[in-house]
Amino acid sequence: MSSKKMEFLYGDRVLQLQVLDILKAPVDVIVNPANGSLVHGGGLALTIQNAAGAEFEQQSRTLIAEHGELESGMAVYTSAGNLAYKAVIHAIGPIMGEGFEQEKLEQVFSRSLLLCETNDWQSIAFPAISTGIFHVPINICAQACYKAITHFWDARSCCSVEKIIICLTENNFPVFFNAFREESFDNKWLTEGQATTKEGLASEERVGYIEIDENEVADKDDEIQDWFK
Repeated sequence: MSSKKMEFLYGDRVLQLQVLDILKAPVDVIVNPANGSLVHGGGLALTIQNAAGAEFEQQSRTLIAEHGELESGMAVYTSAGNLAYKAVIHAIGPIMGEGFEQEKLEQVFSRSLLLCETNDWQSIAFPAISTGIFHVPINICAQACYKAITHFWDARSCCSVEKIIICLTENNFPVFFNAFREESFDNKWLTEGQATTKEGLASEERVGYIEIDENEVADKDDEIQDWFK
């Protein structure tokens, strides 16, 4: 995978979009894009289960046996089994066509962050929830992700969650990139006239600057290249 990365500094908190295998994310907890029965039978969920091992699978089964199937928008957690994380959060994303997909995705991102806050976990990695076999369009997931994270941080002057990584594939990175870029301007993460290069920002002004590997800028269209000059 490439080193594509887009980074926002939200005060002293960091939000990154990155082409990255979630099992390699340098965070306290990762998010598993699960179904309501926590049967991790395919896609990224199966990859995570295979890496986490039998204890992880058994805890998932026990949770469902005790509490029943989970609804879209819910988030729960188990141990990470063999993985070197403090926990794995199981995020139940919506299936395209069930209705209110973006709202449910906002809920599942928000509830995952609340679990982090409750447990004092400082960093979390998300995949693009529901964009695989659940067929939710990537741009809907990206918009829900952005809104959930910014609303979560906006509501808290102090927060244990200091770093969020959105782990993406080569294919869905550009869609997230464009969605976050548009949303950040709409919400004035970058103030008018503010420099967009790392060198051009005073330390107290580095809220919302965006950084990307210089080698990747050449791959973008003329408008985006101009934006990074």
